[in-house]
Amino acid sequence: MQGVVYKSTGSWYSVKDDSGKIWNARMKGVFKLDDITSTNPIAVGDVVDFELENENEQTAIITKIHDRKNH
Repeated sequence: MQGVVYKSTGSWYSVKDDSGKIWNARMKGVFKLDDITSTNPIAVGDVVDFELENENEQTAIITKIHDRKNH
């Protein structure tokens, strides 16, 4: 699935999918941080791919961060 990060709180992110549903998501493992100088590779507004972890609890795992269109 694909969505947009709407909120960042520590290691958890609120991600809104294409249907408008909000998921509580966290990053999967370690992302390669090429060209990212911040300590947190995900920012509000980033487009990400994610997989459902627990649909009942509305949790997901972020598997990919798409390239940003601006900084």
